[in-house]
Amino acid sequence: MTNYKNPNYLKQELINRLQSQFNVSPDEASDKQVYQVLSAMVVDILRAKRQSFINKCNSNGRKQVYYLSMEFLMGRSLKTSLYNLELVDDITKILGEYDINLDKIYEYEPDAGLGNGGLGRLAACYMDALATQAYPAMGYSICYEYGIFKQQLENGWQTELPDNWLPGGSVWLDPRPELSIDVHFEGDLQEYWDKQYHHISHVNYSTVCAIPYDMYVSGYGSEGVSVLRLWSAKAPSFDMAMFNKGDYEKALGGNSIANAISKVLYPNDNHLEGKSLRLR
Repeated sequence: MTNYKNPNYLKQELINRLQSQFNVSPDEASDKQVYQVLSAMVVDILRAKRQSFINKCNSNGRKQVYYLSMEFLMGRSLKTSLYNLELVDDITKILGEYDINLDKIYEYEPDAGLGNGGLGRLAACYMDALATQAYPAMGYSICYEYGIFKQQLENGWQTELPDNWLPGGSVWLDPRPELSIDVHFEGDLQEYWDKQYHHISHVNYSTVCAIPYDMYVSGYGSEGVSVLRLWSAKAPSFDMAMFNKGDYEKALGGNSIANAISKVLYPNDNHLEGKSLRLR
């Protein structure tokens, strides 16, 4: 994506991707298909910019900023990124040749279910500002599958529905499975001395596999690109011995608990299970 400032390159890339991914031409493509392809193009641009930017920073011995927050209220990425990359006019003109309205394309992107209120918006603003000021920065948070909730009123009462944002938002997540790590929960700590050295051993723990996904955050008129690294919790495996014995509930129970960690932002904690899940 080194030629992303070239309108002819962008147009040909759009055509090629629609053909290879959906087997359609721009004239035949749905707005949803255009959204998917255009978003993937922007992700590739930002990934390449980030790599070039961080290589330059490392060569100059610059320090990096790391920002940890339980939530990042990022909003929608396509419109923001196109403006920050100064590509809105080019993309509008390219899509206009096929009678495609860019404003309608924007509507296919859901708000990323990664934050709720002021804390999340502040964290997102830091990522934007650091990229715009060309500071090398990474944010760290959890990849919430369902965000907080969607509110619907039924007979005058609030009904909470899952905010299933990933079907439209996953295109902005760059999977990094090679960086997955195991996290140990619960269990016991065993202490012992050996030749005047104090040893502590963690045993009988339950393991959760943390899988990272990168979301790239563009800076306005800047070479800087921030990265928001989001961690999804998955069970590493299930108990095959228990499963073969027919104890399916126990064999799969660990999977359910592990997978629940990154399901919802701020799970209800008016019961013991919710309190335990928040602590994880």
